Amino acid sequence: MIIDAVEERMVIISDLHIGNPFSLANQNLSEFLQFVKRERVSLCINGDGFEILQASFVNLAKDSIGVLNELRALIDAGLNVYYVVGNHDIVLEHFLESWAAIQISPFLNVRSGDQRVRVEHGHLYDPFFVKRPELYEIATRAAGPLLHIYPDVYYVWSWYQRQKDKWRQGDASDEASASVYYEAAEMLLARGFDAVVFGHTHKPERVELKDGTYFNSGNWMRSTSYVEINAGSVQLKDWAA
Repeated sequence: MIIDAVEERMVIISDLHIGNPFSLANQNLSEFLQFVKRERVSLCINGDGFEILQASFVNLAKDSIGVLNELRALIDAGLNVYYVVGNHDIVLEHFLESWAAIQISPFLNVRSGDQRVRVEHGHLYDPFFVKRPELYEIATRAAGPLLHIYPDVYYVWSWYQRQKDKWRQGDASDEASASVYYEAAEMLLARGFDAVVFGHTHKPERVELKDGTYFNSGNWMRSTSYVEINAGSVQLKDWAA
């Protein structure tokens, strides 16, 4: 297991949810991974790359084999592939490490140029997940059928979480101070990081905080957003743009 990395250039994607029948990740991922290989860029999957809670074993096996082969091809080409474990894929960490030779991490401290970047999935700052993990798992499994009705249900949940954060702070006009994820990022920035990259919420973001910059790599379940680190410069991008 690795927690520290030195990388001149790295791309970070998250929340692919491969195996979930409503994930569109496989439609765009192969081309993106070809770009990674061609440009010789390191890759970090920032959690929930594969779906355990809302996928059948058949769908997971069918959808993941091609992706795993492409990730292994990157490693065989001498590129670094990191995998920060999320809440939908935690049971897969030993499989990914032993079968695909992917470097597994609970979080990743990246040094690029003169910048320090902290990469975490972010679920450990989700109050619902932390305070009621068993209920969270039940709710996540129960949400699976809702995807048949509205595949973007994750956005609704993220919106609800943001509104709850605002109400908790008592100031609906100040979202930057309200979000628990911004608070968590600020805590990490105060420890000496220049930027923090989370996933989990499915909402791509770049927010300037007091001690540095918060990024969210968004998702590839319904989108194609990613974060690129290049010689210390950190940017939020969209592959389909």
